[in-house]
Amino acid sequence: PPRVGARAALKVLDVSNNELGDLPAQLGYLPSLAAVGLALGPSNQRTALPLQPPTLAPTTELHRAPPTTADASSAAHSAAPAATAAAHAPPPLAANVSAADSAEFKGPTLPQGRAAPFMALGIVSNVMYGNSFERRKWLRQTALTRSNVGKTLEAVFIVGMLQTDLSPVPTSVQTRLEMEADAHNDMLMLLKTPERKSPCLKTMAWYRYALTAFPSATFIAKTDDDAYPHTVKLEHNLRRFAGRPDVYIGSTLWGSFISKEFEPCARRMGPAMCLGGMKEEKCLERGGTLPYPYAVGMLQVLSMDVARDMVAQPSYAEFEARATAATRPPMMLAGEDMVIGMFIFTLARKIMPLHWGWDKLHDLCFKCERKDQIWRPITHQTVIAHHIANEQIIKEVHRNISAVCDEACERTTLPFEVT
Repeated sequence: PPRVGARAALKVLDVSNNELGDLPAQLGYLPSLAAVGLALGPSNQRTALPLQPPTLAPTTELHRAPPTTADASSAAHSAAPAATAAAHAPPPLAANVSAADSAEFKGPTLPQGRAAPFMALGIVSNVMYGNSFERRKWLRQTALTRSNVGKTLEAVFIVGMLQTDLSPVPTSVQTRLEMEADAHNDMLMLLKTPERKSPCLKTMAWYRYALTAFPSATFIAKTDDDAYPHTVKLEHNLRRFAGRPDVYIGSTLWGSFISKEFEPCARRMGPAMCLGGMKEEKCLERGGTLPYPYAVGMLQVLSMDVARDMVAQPSYAEFEARATAATRPPMMLAGEDMVIGMFIFTLARKIMPLHWGWDKLHDLCFKCERKDQIWRPITHQTVIAHHIANEQIIKEVHRNISAVCDEACERTTLPFEVT
């Protein structure tokens, strides 16, 4: 079949009629696979190639779903060692593959001779939701006109080129995206990544891409196309952390994540509230992780060392492949920021996110009449304003943020609430 999907007990697969370049993305999640049959040479003779899956990282136990009875029985009769039955499927693309590899990534062409950016900012954009073409245009007309964009800060829009069911996006959409990318040279098209309700897979692919596309950058960051980033204030405030290797910045919440079901659990404001929520929602009983802090999705900033170690974990590749293959529930629908936080939480060295505060990174409101949400108006401290709904609002935000924060204000160092 063109896509195998999740087959936990499958041992051998004949893929003789498939193109080798398609195999990593098409195989799906096959933790027990021990051999792949290929047609090699002019005689079309099938040859079984044994697979040597990577050794499980110690932290993988936290995320791996327990085997079913059928899986356990099948694994017991396998000639492969027991560890093979729990091994990870190969990722769609290894982290060290060149970002220019057209099999998965079609990214912007960086001008020859330009100095490496201090920061690469990925802006995830869902081409199957609303009018993403307009949202990207509004950002180019407002936030991305600031003086550091294209110089010390490289902004890249991230789009998936597959639909939820892993079929290609409509031809009309693909044509428009290619024309837009040619016109602006600021888009990363993920050729093997689907558009889903959650931007999780695009975010995970962005970190893998950025590590090879911007190897000399100090920070890799992610935001959304319904957020307004003040790029100058953002860069200025990150420069004080340039000498620290273990940096993970944002505004933080706490939670648990049930990896086998792709489900967030007990998302709360702090650790005590999270522990209470975990008891209420029975997170651990359902296979959830221990509680951990994570930077919310409107802005995540990672130092290069943290990003590199995060994507190098075998569990990262396993999750990415399994979430891609899951086209029906349980599937990855929410909690992209929790997934990134989870893989930072499972690093061998413990890294706490630096909490910037909800006055710098906040959802947007004007009258702010509701008191049960952390919504804020634009102030001189705003760095990211999230939930920019339409052209009028984003242009008002651009005008207001420029009015309340002059050049001196832009280069004012803003305090962090937790460092």
